[in-house]
Amino acid sequence: MKTHSGVRWNLDDILPRDKFDELEREIEEALKKIDEYVAELSNGMSLEKFREITEYCETLSQKLSRLITLPELIESTDQKDRKAKILKSRANNISLKYTDRVRKIYHWVKGFNGGLDEVNAQRLFAGVPDLKYVLDYSRKAAKHSLSEKEESIVDNKDVSGVEALADLRTIIETEFKYSLKVLKSKSLKVEKPCLPTPAGKPAGRSDSLLPEADQPMVEKVIETQAELTALFHSPKAELREAAYRALLEKHEENLDKFFLIYQAVAKDWDYEAKIRGYASPLSMRNFGNQVSDKSVEVLLRVVAKNKGVFKNYFEYKAKKLGVKKLSRFDLYAPISKKSESHACRQAGLKVLKSKSLKVISFEEAEKMVLGAFEEFSPRFADFGRKIIEENHIDSHPRVGKRSGAFCANVGPAVTPYVMLNHTGRFRDVTTLAHELGHGIHSLYANSHYPSSQHAGLTLAETASTFGEMILFEKMFKETKGKQEKEEMLVEKIADSYATIMRQSYFIDFEIKAHETVQEGISADELSKLWLSTLEDQFGESVFVDKVFGSEWSYIPHIVETPFYCYAYSFGELLSYSLFSRYKKEGKSFVPKIEKILTAGGSEDPGLILKNVGIDIESEQFWQEGFELIKEWSSRLSDNDF
Repeated sequence: MKTHSGVRWNLDDILPRDKFDELEREIEEALKKIDEYVAELSNGMSLEKFREITEYCETLSQKLSRLITLPELIESTDQKDRKAKILKSRANNISLKYTDRVRKIYHWVKGFNGGLDEVNAQRLFAGVPDLKYVLDYSRKAAKHSLSEKEESIVDNKDVSGVEALADLRTIIETEFKYSLKVLKSKSLKVEKPCLPTPAGKPAGRSDSLLPEADQPMVEKVIETQAELTALFHSPKAELREAAYRALLEKHEENLDKFFLIYQAVAKDWDYEAKIRGYASPLSMRNFGNQVSDKSVEVLLRVVAKNKGVFKNYFEYKAKKLGVKKLSRFDLYAPISKKSESHACRQAGLKVLKSKSLKVISFEEAEKMVLGAFEEFSPRFADFGRKIIEENHIDSHPRVGKRSGAFCANVGPAVTPYVMLNHTGRFRDVTTLAHELGHGIHSLYANSHYPSSQHAGLTLAETASTFGEMILFEKMFKETKGKQEKEEMLVEKIADSYATIMRQSYFIDFEIKAHETVQEGISADELSKLWLSTLEDQFGESVFVDKVFGSEWSYIPHIVETPFYCYAYSFGELLSYSLFSRYKKEGKSFVPKIEKILTAGGSEDPGLILKNVGIDIESEQFWQEGFELIKEWSSRLSDNDF
């Protein structure tokens, strides 16, 4: 459905809202059958019976996914929908009932208490080859599993504990209205539909644009985080700083709330990692991602070694902006006031007329992304088109909608859903390419069972980041002017920093934060720890204002999915390497990419990559990913466009 505020998704393909009660009753009734199946479990059971049981559980999990996802997506676009919150609670309750019932099967498969032995495990798993890797990994997880009763306690505790805290954090943040304060002037008018209209221009600056006490101020209320953060990329330095201050000062005001939530989540995560016998809190995430501790250690080590690549870029950007040292406020600043509009126009994007910031229509964004995908692979593009044509996208920000963007995979039988907060900047076009890439990955793998469809986090960013690269390559090729190409490279390296270096340092922060939270730490001390990670990232190349101390509280992943963020670094560098090979080998490399995507989560991620010649425990492989960034950086310094 298209409205004045953009495209809104049709959730009926998941489950019509008025059918929720009916499906809930159907699942409740179906749960009874699981008890019957548990009684039939034995080492001597037939392949046919084992296949029947596994397929029944997979079908039931697909129905349950519909029940859970519907209220989650309703709530994501309207945080104040009380009915959705009630439905979400009911869905969580029945999910716990399902987990309690099937846990007996899981524990039997893992071999607990005289359960399935190894010989019969391999015999039975062969009867459902698409689930063999998942089932084998389940047996491997036995060493980290608790008793049935303990697992039930953990599951119930999570729903009413850490998950509720994550929801509370989202509600607190979504209710924020931001006060943008700038000096009174006519020069900073920003017209709709991009953003609410801020006005004002501060006087000259050194490290800060804070106004003198006697200077006239204009205060503008920004109602959504997406609209505010779009200003981080404004050509106006005063608007960038004002936007950051509006965001971070709001978080600082609520820092004690965010700290209490984070402290509880970190302690809960670390305690669970300890009782499950993991070597570290990070190891528990690694095991869940189906990657070795070594591969993650190698990745983080190589990223840290390549800080200099971005340091050179920061120094280059400072020169282009005419300052001695780049400020953290200006990290994502365009190097030209016209950079975005010029580049987009050269690439064939429709730019809406405005006297200041330019806006790209969502329809043109779709056209550009699908056009780039088509040149890579018609099948890749068709999957992206399928998501759009089935109206599975919610495009624009509005009051009550959560910030950011995501792709929700309901299961093999349902086309994925994409939530965006399109504000008209070109980076919103790349976000569309990224999130469509996630959906495309799911569609490539929709021939699998629900349990083997979705790739682990380390491979989950492959199609999304590759999609961004396809878009960038097409746009860069079609752009004619040297200045516009320079501006595009500057933006691309900035994005690479944000996805690789910044995300890796999130993990560095989390490792230290989890250690200090256990020892006892205050919110202010945690902010100092965050500032120290920024200083380590930037060294002397970027000035970091102390207002960024509270930035850790703005990062949702460290609460919702601890130690998640290295998946972005992993996916970005992996995709850079794959893309470099694609450029060398051409169309003959497309089937290799599609093979990775089609595998989904049905095989070991390391094996999937080894089949196309990639060793994720090799420093050389990860270093290859940086070669593309170095190439972009060299082109900038050599003025080679």
